[in-house]
Amino acid sequence: MLSIATRRIANISTARPMAFASFRFMSSVPSTMRAAVVRETGDAHALKMEADFPTPELKPGQVIVKNQYAGINFIDTYHRKGLYARDLPFIGGQEGGGEVAA
Repeated sequence: MLSIATRRIANISTARPMAFASFRFMSSVPSTMRAAVVRETGDAHALKMEADFPTPELKPGQVIVKNQYAGINFIDTYHRKGLYARDLPFIGGQEGGGEVAA
């Protein structure tokens, strides 16, 4: 699963040249990714795993993170149920851990 993250902690463009030498970047970002997607509000069945969800486009100041772990939290369930409005479709799992891919 890939996700977009804003550079907050590590501003890669202004860091010392060797500060991020240990990062391994993907040579190319795949066009699709696995994702926990909500296309309509509802109960737990509204959250579906999709293997071919389009990878988000990068905008200036963002990086793509290849998540190894992602968690579905209370806020994700509130969005899924429609308690808090959100544009559909959306990807659940707003917290995760992984490596910077691009």
